[in-house]
Parts: sequence; structure tokens; C-alpha cells
Amino acid sequence: MKKVILGISVVFLSALFSLACLAADPEKTLLDEVTNRTAATLKKIDADLSKTARAVGEGLSPGANMRQALRDLCSGKSYSIDCAFINTKGVMEIIEPEKYRKHEGASIKDHAVVVRIHKTRKPVFSELFTSVEGFQSIAVQYPVFNQKREFAGSVSLLMSPESMVQESLKGLKPGAGAGIVILQPDGTNVYTSDPSQTRLNVLKSTEYKGFHELREMGERIVKEREGTATYRYVKPGSEKVVKKSAVWKTLPFYDNYWRIVITTEKR
Repeated sequence: MKKVILGISVVFLSALFSLACLAADPEKTLLDEVTNRTAATLKKIDADLSKTARAVGEGLSPGANMRQALRDLCSGKSYSIDCAFINTKGVMEIIEPEKYRKHEGASIKDHAVVVRIHKTRKPVFSELFTSVEGFQSIAVQYPVFNQKREFAGSVSLLMSPESMVQESLKGLKPGAGAGIVILQPDGTNVYTSDPSQTRLNVLKSTEYKGFHELREMGERIVKEREGTATYRYVKPGSEKVVKKSAVWKTLPFYDNYWRIVITTEKR
């Protein structure tokens, strides 16, 4: 009986300790939640891309079947712009959905993401760029190999990073004074919970001029995989400058990564 009571006590105390840790470090808890949710979406993208690439490589003939495979790749992804098969010459051979088929035949062989996948023949995750469809977006590409294991091109998912993160974080409530920012390697926001900061670069944008602590923190975020910092910046929706803290970590994906940052207004 004593052993049972002791066991229950240990479980109860462990639960209390876990709750205390969550309450003591809400920034870290939110950081982990945002990272895990975003990683789960990227994992799903990887699974769908690899499945499509295998199907194409195993002999789907150009036409209805390949189009259906690309439609399936885009299906259920509100953040997708289009899905395409890009051949070894860097030409977008097939594009879905239908409204973007007018770009079939366009050469994107000089785009950085295409150059990378043709060189490495491994999956690639681009930074923001302006696509031929006219959007500033991100491309995720997966190599296609035929049955002889010869490189045959790539399948591509073109997406809005903001929409992707929004879908990943649906229902998440950061709490008063908390903000979420996701940066690509050059310091540009690919997502921010503050609309006024959309697509700004923490190292270059004039909106941050004069905020030296913020610039210094930005330099650290670009260089360091994880860390913490304090800085001063304008409170969202006002002109008041407030003191903030930040914590960040790295979310790697394919040949690239995002820095996930949680900011909190200090009271």
C-alpha cells in the first residue's frame, strides 16, 4: 500500500514540476510549439514531394497521369501556389492547377533553386524569390530519377511561407505581449505575427534604423543556431518604444533552414 501511495505521489509531483516549468518559461514553451508545428507541416511536404517524385520517375507519361500527380501534390495545401514538373533543361514542362498552365514551357534554368538541385540532385528548400508566376514565394523541390536511376528533373511545390506558417499555427494563441517571427538565413522575415514587419530584413530594412540593439540581435540570430537576447523596439500598433526579450532556435529543412524567434514585451 505504501508503495502505491509513494508511486502516486511521485507521479503527482512530476506533473506539478512539469506545469511549473511551463509556467516559468512560457517563451521556451511557445518556441517549441511553433517549431514543432511548422516542422510537422514541412515533414508532410517532404512525404508528399517524395511520393510524387517516385511516381513520376517510375514511368508516368507526360499528360493526364502526371497532371493528376501534380494536382494531388497541391491538393489540401491552402498555402500552395502551384506544383510543377521541371525537366533536365530547367523548363517547367507541366504545371497545375490549370490557371498557371500558361507558364508551361518557361525556362527557369538560371534560378538559384534549379541550379542547386541540378548540381546536387538532392531536395532543395529555397529562400524568397519572385517566381515567373509573379509571386514572391518559396519553392521546395525534390529530384526525379527514372527507372535506370538517371536524373530526370524535379517536382516543385511553390508556396507562400506566410500562409504555410499560418496554417501550421492555426488555433495557437501566443498570449499578450508575445510575437512570432521566422527568418530565412539572410535575415528576411518569411513570417511574422506583426503585419507591419512583413518581409522586412532585420539587418537591412530602414524601418529598423536607429534600433542598435535590434540590429545586433539580428546579427546574432543570423550567425547563431539558438540564443536569447533583450532589445528595444516599437510596440505593435503604437509608437511607444518598449523593452523586449527574444529566444530563438533553428528549424533545418533539406539544404536550408529557418530561425524561429519568439519575442516578449518585458513588463
